[in-house]
Amino acid sequence: MRMNKRLWPVVVLGLGACGAPSTGTDAGSLPGADSGNLPGTDSGVPGVDTGVPAVDGGGTTGGFRAITLNGADERVTGVYCTAPNACVVTATAFAEPGHLYSTDGHALTGTLLTGDITFAEPLGTVGDVGFEGFSLLGNRLVIHVQGAEDAWVTATGAYTTAASWSSVRIGASDGFGLNGQYGFGQHGGHTAFCGNGRIWDSTDTPGPSALFTNVWSPNAIPPIPADIDAQRTADPTLCNTDPNVSVAEPYLQSLFVASDLGIIVSPSGALNQYGDDTAGVCISTDGGHHFHHVEFPGIEMGRGPNGVFCTSSDHCIAYGDGYFVGPDQAYIYVSNNASMGAASTWTKATVPSFVEDTRLRDVFFAPDNTTGWLVGAAGSGAPLLLRTTDGGATWTDQTSMIRALAGSVRLSVGYAYDATHIWIGGEHDTLLTTGN
Repeated sequence: MRMNKRLWPVVVLGLGACGAPSTGTDAGSLPGADSGNLPGTDSGVPGVDTGVPAVDGGGTTGGFRAITLNGADERVTGVYCTAPNACVVTATAFAEPGHLYSTDGHALTGTLLTGDITFAEPLGTVGDVGFEGFSLLGNRLVIHVQGAEDAWVTATGAYTTAASWSSVRIGASDGFGLNGQYGFGQHGGHTAFCGNGRIWDSTDTPGPSALFTNVWSPNAIPPIPADIDAQRTADPTLCNTDPNVSVAEPYLQSLFVASDLGIIVSPSGALNQYGDDTAGVCISTDGGHHFHHVEFPGIEMGRGPNGVFCTSSDHCIAYGDGYFVGPDQAYIYVSNNASMGAASTWTKATVPSFVEDTRLRDVFFAPDNTTGWLVGAAGSGAPLLLRTTDGGATWTDQTSMIRALAGSVRLSVGYAYDATHIWIGGEHDTLLTTGN
């Protein structure tokens, strides 16, 4: 039995982190938008949408309203909806069990899962586990579990019903540990996921008897693939970087895994990342068996991206923030041909001026794939909300729309169900949404 006490040190070395696919479903802009602004604005001046009532004491401003969580001082880490009034939310507090909640868009309607010792023990670990977002595989919703790398926590049917959820150990490999999961994909009889800086692959149905094989971990001892040096000699575009970006609390978008495995994109040259590739991205189009490198000119080693998100196999966003460095170091890159791998082009986006200690944490798009948002923190304890209407080429600061509700909270995640229903989550039980 593995012992697990989930503690996040100031800087964590060697813990893998990989991201999850988008699950938005409709096109358009936010409700009440005027001239490209966020809800309740007029020519860029913040306003208040009094047509949406205050909810649970959280209040409403700028078209957003607050939903009250359970008071456990949790960080919201994921949202997924099958309808505006049928959503699930993952949240985890420091060194405490994670929770999966259901909500109707106005209040929490239930606690579906709690990652305590009772929940974790059948997964082969003793201690709490965290829940940090979702992957959608067909009609199956999968939770990313922190603290039990071989967990398979999934639901089909009504995701907002506790009876729809089940949890088992994912496979028979002895290489799993007390690490995290950061993205799942399935295609052609294969299931692949990322955990602990490794890509795992299986042709078996996930479950206790499935055999998963580590197919990519070039800095392991011995490396995987074993002949990575010879392969790189034959093809210098091959990466030598583990899918691994680690700081205090795990990043939620530190690697993107498409649900159909059409593309996997990992940062390179990032803080606490194993590998000698320069700052940029590593791209796989073969299910994680090989990754090819694209360099971001002018970005120093150690300052590679801490987040990657794609709306398709071609349209991808990579971003790096000012954490540990100056405010002028935060950046966003966009590609519209990422599936070309090493031949893909990535262009630096136009961004607003950032303050010291800016942190970029999560990108999400409406299903038109051109209107998107990025959340994070502006300074040591203030929210940040950026918006793009051109697929990520240019971004504007829209933080004024949520500052009254978010206060000094650092934001961590966002989700767009459709044109009028978006969600933003952050630290200290912060969960905001728009729409009726």
